Amino acid sequence: KVLGKEHPDYATSLSNLAGYNSDIGNYAEAIRLGTEALQIREKVLGKEHPDYATSLNNLANYNSSLGNYAEAIRLGTEALQIRKKVFGKEHPDYATYLSNLANYNSSLGNYAEAIRLSTEALNIYEKILGKEHPDYATSLSNLANYNSSLGNYAEAIRLSTEALNIYEKILGKEHPYYTLILSNLANYNYSLGNYAEAIRLGTEALQIQEKVLGKEHPYYALSLNNLADYNSSLGNYAEAIRLGTEALQIQEKVLGKEHPDYALPLVSLAVYNKLNRNADAIKYCVEATEALSGIVKRTFADLTARERNLFWEQYYKVWFEETIHSIAYDMPSDSLAENGYNGALMAKGLLLNSEMELSTLLKESGDSEVANIYNSLKNLRLQINKLYEMPVAERPLDTDSLERAAQGLERRLVQRSKVYGDYTANLVIDWKQVRQRLGDGEMAVEFVSFPLRNDSVMYAAYCLRKDMPSPKMVPLFEERQLTGLNKGLYLSSDALYNLIWKPLESEMEGVKTVYFAPSGELYNLPIENLPVGEGTYNSDIRGYRRLSSTRQLALRRNGVEVAKAAVYGGLKYDTDTVTLANDSRKYRTAEPVQWSSRAVADSLNLRDGVYELPATRIEAEDIGKTLETAKINTELYTDTIGTEASFKALSGSGVNALHIATHGFYWTEREAVQLDNLAFLNTDMPTVVQEDKALTRSGLLLAGANTALKGLPLPDGVEDGVLTAKEIAGMDLRRLDLVALSACQTGLGEITGDGVFGLQRGFKKAGANTLLMSLWKVDDTATQLLMTQFYKNMLSGMGKYEALTAAQKYLRELEVEVKPEKTAFQQIMDGKDGKKEKNPGSRTVRKYANPYYWAAFVLLDGIN
Repeated sequence: KVLGKEHPDYATSLSNLAGYNSDIGNYAEAIRLGTEALQIREKVLGKEHPDYATSLNNLANYNSSLGNYAEAIRLGTEALQIRKKVFGKEHPDYATYLSNLANYNSSLGNYAEAIRLSTEALNIYEKILGKEHPDYATSLSNLANYNSSLGNYAEAIRLSTEALNIYEKILGKEHPYYTLILSNLANYNYSLGNYAEAIRLGTEALQIQEKVLGKEHPYYALSLNNLADYNSSLGNYAEAIRLGTEALQIQEKVLGKEHPDYALPLVSLAVYNKLNRNADAIKYCVEATEALSGIVKRTFADLTARERNLFWEQYYKVWFEETIHSIAYDMPSDSLAENGYNGALMAKGLLLNSEMELSTLLKESGDSEVANIYNSLKNLRLQINKLYEMPVAERPLDTDSLERAAQGLERRLVQRSKVYGDYTANLVIDWKQVRQRLGDGEMAVEFVSFPLRNDSVMYAAYCLRKDMPSPKMVPLFEERQLTGLNKGLYLSSDALYNLIWKPLESEMEGVKTVYFAPSGELYNLPIENLPVGEGTYNSDIRGYRRLSSTRQLALRRNGVEVAKAAVYGGLKYDTDTVTLANDSRKYRTAEPVQWSSRAVADSLNLRDGVYELPATRIEAEDIGKTLETAKINTELYTDTIGTEASFKALSGSGVNALHIATHGFYWTEREAVQLDNLAFLNTDMPTVVQEDKALTRSGLLLAGANTALKGLPLPDGVEDGVLTAKEIAGMDLRRLDLVALSACQTGLGEITGDGVFGLQRGFKKAGANTLLMSLWKVDDTATQLLMTQFYKNMLSGMGKYEALTAAQKYLRELEVEVKPEKTAFQQIMDGKDGKKEKNPGSRTVRKYANPYYWAAFVLLDGIN
């Protein structure tokens, strides 16, 4: 009234009110008041005033308390830069802002960055405040937390104990910070299996918090939840449920149901009640899934791709990929089947689809600044990838600083792209939407796998038909039953069929088409092509359609009309470097990536290079003619022109169909560990970047690859012919309706709950719709015959799945004239020196009837 609303003192009062609301957990009101204070200070004091930085820092804290970590990082970073400019680095406020930023990064699971920021803050506090200052103790405590998150519990206990002693000395035992350290120490001991000590420390912390803070404080609720966990580990489920229920009630009252911390007791209570065989597990499980799904939808839109990976791995992966299915298995009910199916729909392909859809929005925004930022980010990522592919000692630049710069650019893109749509819309598809898109005679099967208490893994299937009121979970088998089968009988007996499909036969009555999404080991098995009897396969009885997730059914759209195609085959791996250099100049679009050639050759046992594949030339030429006959604009890349540079030039070209017949490679993580001399495996990348590591362990060899494999030098600016899935993932293939990977084992990769991280992941990230791939090595001629027939079938009007099934049937029924060769022993039996060998004459046989010739090929996501 006296000074008006545009006075610094009025802004200070608003800021104070925001702080008080935050102290009692009213974070939404704190943000409202804090934002008003910030706007006044910007107008009256300017953006370089310490008070403006204070407002930014406060708002960052309030957003963090609500779980808006990306916004907290944005605000906190801006505040830090202002403090640095005004006061310099050796100031307590600068150290405080560093600590806050560390905290926000930790909340997203970026512990390495949190440790870096917090260590810098600790050193500043020690220098200017001394070791007996509360801020120094807080930094010690924070570092302990971050180390704990990385599994360094002994170091966490050491740091926490030092912090606890400082707090006791300068603040006394009845201070909230002291109780927090006690709670943390309890957690670290719990993680080491010291449950009794954890309960002792946790109980002491709870009693002090009740006295100092009262029972309606988030810290008190958190301590209750922790004590519940400790008791559950000792089998005291009733006590765990009591403590967890009280924690839940407090969190709901103080923080509200939208807060991430509210979901913690829900998750815990679902597990405790399941272990105690209480029916309440069902309601808590369903509510927890709804709460966590809501957080994912709200949070992912503001996170960078890396932050999404970290966030999912830390908070949601175990729940959506394992826990909810375990509860549904132990306590069968319609509501849990619905809940579990929804969880599977969210988990499978979540990170892949969210990143791909966001990239699409950014590229198509029409905003020139967005395009410029995106191009800068893309180039920076290429540079980072190239550095990761070099030995650490040979890297000229620091990857950590470049990673931070890349995250900053992507965060700017995320903020600016919000007006172009909510890209998370497809992430919340539920089972009802899938059911709505099923037709008569169709069934969706979502396979899941999850650990059991007996150290085994259980496989189950969620089944859904148009006429079902809810999904049904059908238990199938334990993984040990699968691994115990003779692999040689997979396709020669009905043993594998009996494990996977036979338990579902009652659900498949009257079903003609089965849409299924694999899980676990099923990703690497052609379960759509299993025998059900002598000479009969389940694909003969009904159509099986492999999907990355049955959520694809709810996203059905018209397929892309194929007008432009590219075909690779008959490649010359010994292409000379002069030809490669000329080719590179022709296609140059970006800085080429070259691996450590000698390491590649050693690891692949290919120091002499790879052999050429004559059948792939016939295959490529036949397919090229077939496509051209259908009036499709087709480019044939064979001999010396099928280079890596030509392939990368397809990015953004609008190609609709891509056929690749060449050598492929894939290593498991175990194999990669043994290949420690393989530079491009990124063995020093952060362990959380599982996808990036896996994508470097699979790829294709293109023309000229032998130059690199033999360890010979390559001219500057020339691609080496080793094309990894990681490089493919960086391309723009959004108009690619079909990619046929005629190379061996192209369907393999690192199995995760989010899909298979390999070549198929690389092409999917690039935007490819449908993939035709193989799960093992197949005879070259058989591959050529099947692929050629597949295209003929598809171009005659068949759907993709029908075209493949018909091509497989064609191959196994194909009669081929053969002339049997006698062994040396048989020749000796005919005559002393083998000269009297009788010519048995040729005969006609079904040479490719053996399923190992045709069943390896599977089609992924061919419904559009």
